[in-house]
Amino acid sequence: MSRLTERPWFGPKRFGWGWTPVAWQGWLVVVAFLAAVVLSGLYLAGAARAAVVVALIVVLTLVAWLTGDSPGSRWRR
Repeated sequence: MSRLTERPWFGPKRFGWGWTPVAWQGWLVVVAFLAAVVLSGLYLAGAARAAVVVALIVVLTLVAWLTGDSPGSRWRR
């Protein structure tokens, strides 16, 4: 799948599998994600909070997939 952005916002992690922010846009997405998780913890309870956090994780994964390089690890490369 091709990336939606000219330069990647997320790149492969150094250790483990997944993405890490490599551009300011990626860091902005991560900060917005963390802020949304904290706010959902403050203002929602129970099942609603869990549903919102799961939805936020799905959105973060989708953004990383669409704007980043392939997930993976740079270890041993």
